[in-house]
Amino acid sequence: MEPMSEKTDPTTSPDNAQDLALIFIALAYGADAELTDREIESLTAALSRWRPEADEERIREIVVEAWAVFEEDEEGDEVVRAIENLNTVLKPASKQRALEDVMRVAEADGLLLTSERSLIAVLAATWDLRGSEAELIANTTATIDSRPVWSILHDIAVLGIAVAHGSTGSLDEVEIDSLSGRLSGWRSELEIDDTREIIRSALEIYSTLELTVILQQSASSIKERLPHALRLIVLDDLIAVAEADGRMNRNEADMIGSLAQAWQLGVRVDA
Repeated sequence: MEPMSEKTDPTTSPDNAQDLALIFIALAYGADAELTDREIESLTAALSRWRPEADEERIREIVVEAWAVFEEDEEGDEVVRAIENLNTVLKPASKQRALEDVMRVAEADGLLLTSERSLIAVLAATWDLRGSEAELIANTTATIDSRPVWSILHDIAVLGIAVAHGSTGSLDEVEIDSLSGRLSGWRSELEIDDTREIIRSALEIYSTLELTVILQQSASSIKERLPHALRLIVLDDLIAVAEADGRMNRNEADMIGSLAQAWQLGVRVDA
């Protein structure tokens, strides 16, 4: 991707630049627990475009300050705050440009991971740019890690099925529709048939493997592969599935509460 022209390339305040740096780091490091030289070069280049008056040393300071915040941000609250703050202070054109810079950082190492695509989709939705991420992904030069056999969406589907089925012993169509809709929110290019196929595959695993094992594997996968901010979104998805039939019962609340505790989210879930 080529940088936007200076005419459509507005600068931002120092505080906003650190918010951007924090999001860049959460994306690049949070996706695979590694920050490569190419990713560092990409995020510093992006910050330089936002702060053209800052010299190289000041840009490095912004990155170091953002990294210190990221390391201390065990709950992910600061990343969420940064996303919401930029949504408030940036104009639509600047949000679009920020999303494009996020994409550049994600594809800097030549591989676009599923977790990176998910975070980009979340940013697009939060910043009222839903659909923009699909165009960016379609035009990427990086190799897309689609993992068709099993993906993080399958793990979310397994937990959604467990929440809906485990409490009543049945899976209603309204719950399937709710789960399908929530899965489509992670990947805007997914059609209804795609999300139904993910649910079907998850149901096969759910019904054939030892329940404790598959639930533990899916919960662990989400904890390891998704940063705190995205784990919060998964929890919200599961709550929506639990409430799809009109109310969340005690068993559903206990299961979701256990996941919140395992994912270190600090969220209390009540029936």
